[in-house]
Amino acid sequence: MSDLMAGIVFIFLIMLMALSMYNIDETPKPQDQQSEQDYQETIAKIMAERARMVEALRQDLESRHIEVVADAAKGILTLPSAQFFAPGAAALKPEGREKMAEAATLLARYLTCDGNTPGMPAGACPTTAPVEHVDAAISKVAPAATISGTPAPETVARIQALEASAALTSTQPLLYELLGRAGRPVLTVRGVAQVPPAPSAPVGGHGRHPAPVTAPSAVDQVTLTFTMAIPSRQ
Repeated sequence: MSDLMAGIVFIFLIMLMALSMYNIDETPKPQDQQSEQDYQETIAKIMAERARMVEALRQDLESRHIEVVADAAKGILTLPSAQFFAPGAAALKPEGREKMAEAATLLARYLTCDGNTPGMPAGACPTTAPVEHVDAAISKVAPAATISGTPAPETVARIQALEASAALTSTQPLLYELLGRAGRPVLTVRGVAQVPPAPSAPVGGHGRHPAPVTAPSAVDQVTLTFTMAIPSRQ
């Protein structure tokens, strides 16, 4: 009986030691907590640098009479398509081609600048991480009723994307040559068709109702979305 009790106590001690070692392994180490904090601070710095770059680029575009709206926190620039393409046309209009060339020059400058590039606004060039990708999406809103014989909105958007891509890269061939970390092009231009939301029914009663306000998403536009080269966790 004494040998049996001694064996049970021995097994119990082994279980306690194993459990304590497991708890020690699962406890976050101070250096791991510091590494995660450093990583999050780096990400925040990269996002702040992107916001400054997008805002500075917006101001430069506007100074060249190019209409643009910025969502700096999300890294997005939105430009109305009407300044580049005539209504219903897939080809760039002459003044639209000139504006596209201006935009190409600025875009190439911002994508290749660093802290020592002369003539750039203070803080406009990211230094912690470069721009990994710029997604240029040319959106064409599908009309409520299709007119017979007219090309589909998807077709028009794709042709406009080809026109815009050719105008950008012919003005600045560098935009075609820039590659990200994975060897993929930094700039891509694509055309998409959007279906506008159905108008909401008037709420009760009689009488006249004001005309609905057109939302920005229901307008043909060019959207530039900037994605940064985020470092991997160590």
